Amino acid sequence: MANSDSTAATAVRVLLMVVPMLAGTASAQSQAPAQSDDVKAGQFIYERSCVNCHGPRGQGDGVAAPQLDPQPRDFTRGLFKFRTTPSGTMPTLDDLERTVTHGITGTAMNQWSELSAADQRDVLLYIQTFSRSGWKAGTPIVVPPEPAFTIESARRGVQAYALLQCAKCHGETGRGDGPSAADLKDSWERPIRPADLTIGSRYKRGSTPLDIYLTFFTGLMGTPMPSYAGTLQTPQDEWDLVHYVYALSQGRPVQ
Repeated sequence: MANSDSTAATAVRVLLMVVPMLAGTASAQSQAPAQSDDVKAGQFIYERSCVNCHGPRGQGDGVAAPQLDPQPRDFTRGLFKFRTTPSGTMPTLDDLERTVTHGITGTAMNQWSELSAADQRDVLLYIQTFSRSGWKAGTPIVVPPEPAFTIESARRGVQAYALLQCAKCHGETGRGDGPSAADLKDSWERPIRPADLTIGSRYKRGSTPLDIYLTFFTGLMGTPMPSYAGTLQTPQDEWDLVHYVYALSQGRPVQ
């Protein structure tokens, strides 16, 4: 997995270096409105650094896209996985900046550390113009204070894992081998596999308890992973579930 990810990322970088004329082509084709100087600056950065994967109109259909697995994000539908906002809402600018800054593990979306904070902001303002339904960021959810991690908390989380029927996709031991795993598709009707929860280093958002909490209680839009906001009775129950998955991700036995 690591080798194929590295190869895909390298291929993208090579395309960006050896096919610079694509930026000019994308500039002529792009129909996303540029309404301010900041957005215009972001369009230039996008066409230089993003178009080969995400395409001239942000539809995830750039020239490198067919070689990438998973496919680049289609920005036009407004389905963003990694948010601090509730399911069904748009991410904040800070959410998008985190994705650009940290990258997405296991994909060709690398850390774009060469972009300044101002350049990041401009390109993200431009990316927002691709959404067919306009852009209004949601309000970040309130994350309750995390109690101290204990094995007892993780053990209680086994019950929450069962209550939410996580094993249907992720399997009884969290290895991504549940009975529904082979049949899952994303919102573009592409096959998608549930995460192996026992390998925290492959979690796309990240594997800290906060990352796991946000995944559970905002969901991953565009995938079969829903939000479980409001499904457990207390914040302690929520953190017990998080602590169980965190223990799995770190290879810590809880039984």
